[in-house]
Amino acid sequence: MNFKDAWRESLAIYLLLLSDPGRVLRFAGAPALVLAVLGVAQMTASGEGGGAALLQFLSVLGMIWGLGIWTVRWARFILTGEDHSQFWDMPFDGRYWRVGGILLALVLTAGLVSVLPAAVFMTLLASVTGHRLSPNPAQGPADTAALAFAMPDWFFLTTYAVIILMTLWPVARLGPAIGSVVQDGKFVMGASWKATRPLGGLPPLFALVLVNLPLQVPGAILLLMGLSSDSTLAVLAGNIVLSITNPLVASLTAVLWARIYGVAVAPQQAVLNDPDEE
Repeated sequence: MNFKDAWRESLAIYLLLLSDPGRVLRFAGAPALVLAVLGVAQMTASGEGGGAALLQFLSVLGMIWGLGIWTVRWARFILTGEDHSQFWDMPFDGRYWRVGGILLALVLTAGLVSVLPAAVFMTLLASVTGHRLSPNPAQGPADTAALAFAMPDWFFLTTYAVIILMTLWPVARLGPAIGSVVQDGKFVMGASWKATRPLGGLPPLFALVLVNLPLQVPGAILLLMGLSSDSTLAVLAGNIVLSITNPLVASLTAVLWARIYGVAVAPQQAVLNDPDEE
């Protein structure tokens, strides 16, 4: 896959979902409603008592469950043609929990791993911009709080972008392996990593950003506006938008990874399983 393929693949995935809104609605189904209710309940819960903790725990479980359902449904539709899910179906089979758990663990692990290189990047960037705080070298380095306060907005925006990209890069390269898990196979990380190595794995990252960013931005902006201005209405609107877009983002991502799995990872997996074929 090159960057042109990534662009065309992303566009084709959008067109695939737009071609049949009924399927999109059926596959999102009742789990999307359950997660939307949990999100609103968690936002409106007051205090830090047992009720709030229980809601947060249920939200995490619901996220794993919903992510697993949407990924399994769309990936199996692409890979096997399975298309029998109905709107009110709420399966609790182990396959869905396994897929959702693997994806959540993958994202969290990638986020933790990205902390160190992101910190190095922030330090280097601060050293370029922060020297103005201490014009006299004899005064020593500026203190951390003053340095952070003096950093321009673009510094923080650049840092956030780098952290996000560093997190998504391994996710984009290992995510297609979920195509094996939805078919009750192993999570073939090695095959996925090797299959996505052309151009340093950047085309799959580019495709992942294309199928995520356009739908995630509106809800994220509303949430940030609400949190910064202490506006409950904006926060509520942001949660509602995200409750609508999250199933779509999961669906687009599942289709992308299933297509990459079918074209590149599955053949690589076959080669790794039978080295004599090389």
